[in-house]
Amino acid sequence: MQFLYVDITAYPVTQEGIFQACYDEVVAEAKDTGDFPMYGAKMLTQSAQWKYEEFMADIAKMVGV
Repeated sequence: MQFLYVDITAYPVTQEGIFQACYDEVVAEAKDTGDFPMYGAKMLTQSAQWKYEEFMADIAKMVGV
């Protein structure tokens, strides 16, 4: 998983910090593509949750969990 809009290392290495990075990434991407007006708070949170789950799955693969 790649973060194009935020620096993941600038966030705390906690569940909350990683989720916030995912949320900020989703918001930044939506604003960049012009899709932000179509998103509501619930949709942004759901998209961030999917990104978070994908990121955590990638981390688990890297560490062999």
